[in-house]
Amino acid sequence: MKLMEINRELPIISPEEIKPGQIWEVSRQVFSPLEFTPEEKQHFYSPAIFDFLNGNTPPRYVIIVTEPELEIDETPEWQVISVMLLSVKTDYLSSTNLLIPTTISGLKQDVIAETCNVIPMLTCNLLRPVGKRLSRKIYDLLLDMGDFEQGFIEKAPSLEEILALGLNKGTTNNPEFQQQELDWKTLLEVPVVAYHLYVKAVLTLDETLLLEQLKAKVTTQPIPLNQWFQGIVQTGWQTFEEVVGIFSATPALEGWRGKSNPEFPGGEAEITQIETLVKQIQTTEDDGILWNAVATLRQLQPHHSVLGVRKVKSINIQETALVLTMNLISRVKEEVRILLEVYSTDKSPLPKDLKVIILNDKKDIVLEDTAENEIVSIALQGLIGEKFSVKITTKDDFILEDFLI
Repeated sequence: MKLMEINRELPIISPEEIKPGQIWEVSRQVFSPLEFTPEEKQHFYSPAIFDFLNGNTPPRYVIIVTEPELEIDETPEWQVISVMLLSVKTDYLSSTNLLIPTTISGLKQDVIAETCNVIPMLTCNLLRPVGKRLSRKIYDLLLDMGDFEQGFIEKAPSLEEILALGLNKGTTNNPEFQQQELDWKTLLEVPVVAYHLYVKAVLTLDETLLLEQLKAKVTTQPIPLNQWFQGIVQTGWQTFEEVVGIFSATPALEGWRGKSNPEFPGGEAEITQIETLVKQIQTTEDDGILWNAVATLRQLQPHHSVLGVRKVKSINIQETALVLTMNLISRVKEEVRILLEVYSTDKSPLPKDLKVIILNDKKDIVLEDTAENEIVSIALQGLIGEKFSVKITTKDDFILEDFLI
């Protein structure tokens, strides 16, 4: 990462050109005061974002919410505004994503306004104004809908008010679409966070420190683990079976399966053993017994429903290819038991200074383990709605993943 040199390539849009209610196309060339290496971009952006930047997906649009207001110490090259995301995926019309037809927007296709996704962005990442400027009544209604959903006002616009303005709404929300749109928030928010660090960069010229601060400051929405039980998998995560050809030789769950475990015979004896394992998984409070039973049952009946879900993500830290595996077991009273594992892709020992740290929603350390051989395993539990983070760190690098149970 390095400071960007201000040059002729940076588009500077006059504040007078940007007005609330306008619709603008988002540029496929994203500018930031801090220039990132390809590896750093991989950290922040998903494959879907790279498809957009490379011109492989349709254009994206935003509604201007607030016009630029330059402070005394702000540079005109980096003007911050707030915008509301638009999407052409009208199949995801919902109670918060309102349909704006072409007759109102002036665009070539209908769009939905994501009223809960109002975010900051830099004006240099706007491409051009398109379509028609929305009326003040429509502009106010869209903001009121978002404010209601986020608890800022007590009354939402009625369906009659929405229809009277030529808009429309759905009746449900789609968690999968909401997760997809988090990528777009990150695309526009990262340059803004980089801008707020820009002055520090000029003063300190400590680019390594700034990159760490940027990684820590960029707000990424937590991965909703409960959606995994519904078959919804977020970008970057795969089922264990999808990558078994790559990771079949990894020691996943081996740390919980002792060498003294007998080979179980078939027939009635095996059925009895399976029943015993299922009961242990459903009732035991001992982590060792639980995950030992999971490992054993997975050998006997790998697709048994009591085994829950297991997702895998490839990660790179300090130029080392690693695997992060999350094993989830749903229990009674909204309790979820979790086994987190980190190991290398080739069964080689982990970096000696690698640590896996579990943080609560206040970013306080609650669990920590250090690599001693080829795998780190941490067992934890929580209730639906609780948040936690996993920080995998070495002396010179770290990765932070946020989760919502």
